[in-house]
Amino acid sequence: MRVSVHDSIPHKKIVPKTPARAPATSLFHKESWRRIGDRAGAPSSTVCKLTAYLPCVNGKSSINTTYRARLKIYYQAMNDAMHIFRQPAEATPSVEAVIAAVAQRREPAILDSSDTNHPGGRYTIVTCEPVETYTCHPGDPDPFEAMRDRLAKTRSPSIQSHTSFIGGWIGYFAYEAGRFIERLPATTVRDIEMPVARFALYDSAAVYDAYTRRWELIAAEIAGTSATSVSERLARWNDLLHNARQPIDLQPPSSKYHSENMSREDFLDAVRRAQGFISAGDIFQVNLARRLTFATCEPPIHTFVRLRRTNPSPYAAYLAWSEQRNAILSASPELFLQLDDRNVTTRPIKGTRPRSSDPILDAAYRADLLASPKDRAELTMIVDLERNDFGRVCEYGSIRVISGGDEGFDLETHPTVHHLVATVTGRLQPGRDAIDVLRAGFPGGSITGAPKVRAMEIIDQLEPTQRSVYTGAIGYFSLDGSAKFNIAIRTLILADERIHLQVGGGIVADSVPEDEYEETTAKALGLCRALGQGLGEVEMSALEMKGQP
Repeated sequence: MRVSVHDSIPHKKIVPKTPARAPATSLFHKESWRRIGDRAGAPSSTVCKLTAYLPCVNGKSSINTTYRARLKIYYQAMNDAMHIFRQPAEATPSVEAVIAAVAQRREPAILDSSDTNHPGGRYTIVTCEPVETYTCHPGDPDPFEAMRDRLAKTRSPSIQSHTSFIGGWIGYFAYEAGRFIERLPATTVRDIEMPVARFALYDSAAVYDAYTRRWELIAAEIAGTSATSVSERLARWNDLLHNARQPIDLQPPSSKYHSENMSREDFLDAVRRAQGFISAGDIFQVNLARRLTFATCEPPIHTFVRLRRTNPSPYAAYLAWSEQRNAILSASPELFLQLDDRNVTTRPIKGTRPRSSDPILDAAYRADLLASPKDRAELTMIVDLERNDFGRVCEYGSIRVISGGDEGFDLETHPTVHHLVATVTGRLQPGRDAIDVLRAGFPGGSITGAPKVRAMEIIDQLEPTQRSVYTGAIGYFSLDGSAKFNIAIRTLILADERIHLQVGGGIVADSVPEDEYEETTAKALGLCRALGQGLGEVEMSALEMKGQP
């Protein structure tokens, strides 16, 4: 399927700009072009638009052979064309005001770049009311192949699109979707009722550019899906932005601590057992996670807005469905995959230090992280793993580590933590697509371990419950074939009137169990603040519950 992008007049992207219209006495009369279009099956309205703008110089047509060929190719593709319409929004409300308005619509989806100081923190995509949905429940067939089939019906060849997202599928793959890629024991308990994968097809959206501070509206004509016209959809988005003036009035939250899947002692024991597997030579590194659960006390969009204020991130997401009884609230700082015109990028994170309000102590934490051989070794192992994973689908010799640091690492500072990050890029092999890249790298190496498959087996053995969406991937497949997914860390999951918070860290041979526990605590801080909880309050509640008969 081919695709064209329209700004205000659809034909401007197809036919070069001209100084004037061709006169009726041109050497190449318009009627001849109408006959070419008729033979190719092009709609008469399109042919008329094109012939009205035939290029001319000094009253004579300047059409050459290349131009004739371009028009013929265009006409032949018209019956199989997808049209994308873009226009600047008339209003410029705040992102939070638009988020508040869209959250009231059916099945809202928000891919939010609230950390605008981050290199990836430019665009925020806001949409709702999908035209189609796909859900994979436990026991259903492979969700990756199911999505491949759906993408084949809507995907188009890559085009120049400065927003990347021009309509398409938004959703997630849970961590357990990895069982469709690798054979794993599957012994953990499934106690969160969420699908293994869920995606929705959106044919319009509003996209905010943090660089220009402007909104752009996008609508796509997707054959057999859209019930309303492009003009109606664009008009509705203009109305929504005009009326989106008030952000959510947040009240002090009062989420109540409910339970945890691992106590402090259980987590420390799991770390020691993981080190036993490392000493035995099974693995070099494994990521272990623990979970806290709270009772819900407010609409999930309120929690998300508070989360984006307390823990702004470049790859945040909010997805809600079932009248917001199910929701995903992510403040992820980690890019799992970006595919743009066959260019593949991943940015694994390893190594964490807490932030401090004392500038001297904060600088000391940064220096300690940069100098830590343990953290550098962890990231090096994951970079090697990612290079091998994506090397299976990228062109030979195209994989590069392009981070700015002397050893290929960058240090990133976030509101509650500092991280070490690497950037790995490659060039996708011809004939491969976004599903191939996802399958090659899923789940991400930074949240599993090395070697990956054995690490995942050990995770299944040491963690008592399924991870669900946590450490899966949230993002989009755009209609132009591009894709972008985060790794679902710093992510809250709402299900069954409970909101689940999970945090983890990488375990290596010289890990100190108590330090690993404190690292997960630092990572949980921003999420706990969004729930109105201090970590001390959470730990005290846990101790009180343990003391109950």
